[in-house]
Amino acid sequence: MKEISSNDSFFNIWPYVSELKAAKILSKKIKESDLVHKVYRNSTEDFEHILLATEKENHFVKVVVDRNKKKAMGYLFLDL
Repeated sequence: MKEISSNDSFFNIWPYVSELKAAKILSKKIKESDLVHKVYRNSTEDFEHILLATEKENHFVKVVVDRNKKKAMGYLFLDL
């Protein structure tokens, strides 16, 4: 995995983030400007892993995006 700038990510994550907030997976309190923590892309450039900040330190929601299908494949919780 290679870290990339969130500006280099092609995927519009905000509709998916809205779904996660509506499902109470992400807090509505977190400002969108502080939400994207890191973005990683795999070596074949097929997938992006987007780490979203949560209210707890070192706790993230990771969204996996399929760049070929141009859609979010799902999410998981990371406790680092």
